[in-house]
Amino acid sequence: MPKRAPAARPHRTNHSGQSVVEFAIMLPVVMLLLIAIADFGRLYTSAVAVESAAREAADFGAFQSNYWSVPNVATTVDLMQYRACVAASGSHLEGYQSSDPTNHTCTNPSFTCNLEHGGLATDCASSGGWVDSADCSSPATAPPCIVHVRLDYEFRTLLGIAPLPASLQIGRDSRFSISDLAPPP
Repeated sequence: MPKRAPAARPHRTNHSGQSVVEFAIMLPVVMLLLIAIADFGRLYTSAVAVESAAREAADFGAFQSNYWSVPNVATTVDLMQYRACVAASGSHLEGYQSSDPTNHTCTNPSFTCNLEHGGLATDCASSGGWVDSADCSSPATAPPCIVHVRLDYEFRTLLGIAPLPASLQIGRDSRFSISDLAPPP
């Protein structure tokens, strides 16, 4: 019987370092994706909080037309800003900055307010309760004036490295028509 040659073993190359190299290449990409996902969640939560704060302020300003009578305008605007800043602070916005913690005024988010009527707008604080010839303090003004509040918030990302920006501006507007609402009996 003839002797057979020994069976050839399959040729194996050493791939022991390949997995480590692949892991080292993919780890930064995966980490960047995870951080971007976390930032997106924080961004969404912050945008909702800023919008809620703007709605709180505009709703307060639109509750009664007499809030816009000449002696009440400054107090109304101060209370609107107070409500917006308290709502923003209560939402635990990262980067919230208060210019006066005692009176709850804030600089991040920043507060602006306009009264609008018939396509015209004027700054709430200097309006005296009027937009052009419309008296916003009168419940008979038809159509009613609109209280427009805008909050601008600077959102800071976790990592300010490319392709992620270091910060984003979130601006939220809220508009309510002034209407004299009576509290429930």
